[in-house]
Amino acid sequence: MLTQHNYKNIDPNWDQNVILECCKKQPTEDKCSDCCYDSWQAELKKIEPVYNHVLEYSTQLQNRVTFITDRRDKYKAWIDELDNAEKLAREICYQLELIAVQSDKIWYNSCKATDAIEILFCMIRDILMQIDKIKAIYDSLYNCITTNNDPSLVPGQGILKYLDDYKQKLDATIKTRDDIIKNIIEAIKISNLIRNNISTKDCPAPDDKCYDPCAPNLKPCLSLNGVAYYGFKTIICEWYNAFTCDVGCNDVQNQANTSQQKQSGGTTTQPCKDNECELKPTFDFPICNNSFKNEVKCWLDKDNKDLVTLTNELNKAKKQKESLLACKSSLDKAILAVDPKQRCK
Repeated sequence: MLTQHNYKNIDPNWDQNVILECCKKQPTEDKCSDCCYDSWQAELKKIEPVYNHVLEYSTQLQNRVTFITDRRDKYKAWIDELDNAEKLAREICYQLELIAVQSDKIWYNSCKATDAIEILFCMIRDILMQIDKIKAIYDSLYNCITTNNDPSLVPGQGILKYLDDYKQKLDATIKTRDDIIKNIIEAIKISNLIRNNISTKDCPAPDDKCYDPCAPNLKPCLSLNGVAYYGFKTIICEWYNAFTCDVGCNDVQNQANTSQQKQSGGTTTQPCKDNECELKPTFDFPICNNSFKNEVKCWLDKDNKDLVTLTNELNKAKKQKESLLACKSSLDKAILAVDPKQRCK
C-alpha cells in the first residue's frame, strides 16, 4: 500500500479553479474585495433556513421520542405490576385449591366418622340392653333365694356373698351407662357439626361412587347443579371462583376469537384501541386475560413500534443536521475570515 501511494509535491495552482468557480464576477482592483465573499454569503443564506428547519424538526422528533419513551416506560411498569398481581393471584389459587381438596377429604372423613360413632352407639346400646337383662335375671334369682327362707343360706356367706359381690359390680356397670350415653351422643353431635361446618352436602350413600378421596387430580369446586350448600368449603369455593382459578391465560381470548372467526367465516384481528385521555381500568380475574391489561399491552407494543420508526427518523435528521451545521460553520468561519470590513480596518 505504501508503494502505491507515494508522496508527491502538491501543485501550487491546485485551488485556482475552485477560486474561479466561487467567483460570480471578475476581480476588481479594490484590494479589499474578495471574489468568494458574495458567493459564500448567498450560499449561507440558502443553508441557514434549511439548517433551522432540520434543527427544529430534529428537536420535535427528540421531544416526541422522549415523551413516548416515558409513556412506554409507564405502560411497562403497569404491565409488570399486573404480572406480579397475576403471579400472586395464581399462588392464592393454588392455596385455595389445596384447601378445597383437603376440606372435601375432611368432609368425607367426617361422614365416615359419624357413621362409625353411630355404629359404636348401637354396639354400646346393645351391651347396655344386655346388662339390663342380666340385672333382671339377678333380681329374679335374688327374690327366689330370699323368699325360700332356707336356714342354710346365711347373708354374707356362701352363695349370698357371691351374689352381693356380683350385685356391686353390676351396679357399678349400670352407673356408667348414663355417662357413656351422654358422651356418645356428644360425639355424634360434634361429628355432625364438623361435617355441616365443612359442607351441608349430604354424606355419600354406601353405593355412591361419585367421590373418591384417593383419586388423583381432584377437582376442588365442581358444579353443584344449582344446589346451594353452605359451610367452609363453600366459602373457599366462592373465593376460588372469584379468582377464576379454573380459567387459564388466553382461554377467554381464544374462545372469543374462535366465536368471532365462526361468525365472520375467517381469521379476524381485533384492532388496538387508541389510548384515551380518561383511563377506566377494570381489574377482573384472571388478570392475564384482563381487558385493561390487554389494552395497555397493545399501547405498549404500539409505542415500541413507533419508537423504532421515530428513532430511525431522528437519526437521519441528526445526520442531516450535523452535515448542515458543519457546512454552516465552515461558511461562517470563511466569511468571517474574508469579510472586507474586518480586513480593511
